[in-house]
Amino acid sequence: MMCWKKAGQIGVLLFMLSGCQSIEPLQQTHEAEAESLSAVQMKELPFQHVHLHVQYGQKNELYEATYRQASGKEEALIRDHMNGVRYEGEEALREMKMKLNDMSIPSAKINEAYVNELLAAFNLDDDYERIQVDLKLEDGTKRTFQKKK
Repeated sequence: MMCWKKAGQIGVLLFMLSGCQSIEPLQQTHEAEAESLSAVQMKELPFQHVHLHVQYGQKNELYEATYRQASGKEEALIRDHMNGVRYEGEEALREMKMKLNDMSIPSAKINEAYVNELLAAFNLDDDYERIQVDLKLEDGTKRTFQKKK
C-alpha cells in the first residue's frame, strides 16, 4: 500500500515538473512576440502613405499592400490574392512596419532600383506584369511609379 502511495506522489511530481517545463517556453515566446510588436509599434515610418499594387499574369494573381498614417493613427492592409492571405489591423500593421522599417526614402522620384528594393522587402518576384507604387512622405511630397511589362 505504501508503495502505491509513493508511486502516485512521484507521478504527480513528474506531471507537475513536465507541465512547468512546457509552459515556460510558451510564456517566453509570447513575451518575445509582445516585445517585438511593441518595438514595431514604437518605430515611426517616414511615410504618410504607402500603396503597393503588383499584378502577375492573370487579374487574380495580385499582391496589394497599403499603409496610412494620419493624425497619429496608423492602419494597414495586405492582400495576397495568389496565396489567399489577408492581413488586417494590428497584424497588417506589424507586417508592414517590419517590411518598410529599413526602406530608404526615394530621392526625386522612384526608380527601378527602389522598386526592386521594395519587392525584395515584401519577398515578391520581380517577374510581374504590372506594378504601381504610390508613396506620400512625411513632408507631404508624393512619389509614384508605374510600369507595365
